[in-house]
Amino acid sequence: MNRPRGGPLGKLRIPPTVEQVSRLFAGWRQELTSCRKFAPTARNYTACRLMSEVGLRVNEACKLDLADIKWDLGRFGKLHVRHGKGARGSGPRERMVPLINNAAATLRWFVEDVWGQFGDDHPRPGVALLLSERKNTDGSVARVGDETLRAALAKAAAAHLPEWADVLTPHVLRHFCVSQLYQQGMDGP
Repeated sequence: MNRPRGGPLGKLRIPPTVEQVSRLFAGWRQELTSCRKFAPTARNYTACRLMSEVGLRVNEACKLDLADIKWDLGRFGKLHVRHGKGARGSGPRERMVPLINNAAATLRWFVEDVWGQFGDDHPRPGVALLLSERKNTDGSVARVGDETLRAALAKAAAAHLPEWADVLTPHVLRHFCVSQLYQQGMDGP
């Protein structure tokens, strides 16, 4: 399952353990109490939590709109991933992702307590879930970029999970999620 495609030369990808991921996010959460820029740090924390909880790809997380959270769908609520990766060149593929593994609580905290600090309007059509500190030319708040999230994860890993500092990426968090689902007897995202 965690073996890359492409033949026998591929290296086995073993994600961090539950204890290691818990340590990463506990340290990062503690950082929120004293960081210089709370809203961007909380946004980065939330995005990476989503990657580890529901197996989002980093570019899928960046393209989520606030309206893509469907709180009332299914048992846990769902995320409407409109820009998912297609298979073998088929183009983007939409899917609904259940908010399992505490993802609903993570999102609810972010939307209720953090999102408004970026200064954008809830009712504006197409408003991003994960906002940047930068503005668009029309004055609205821009979407966060994937490099921002990658850099934030690398910094958090170096600070709170040094044994994974050079290898923890958003895709490794996706592998962590899928491995946890597999160990629980479920199919991955």
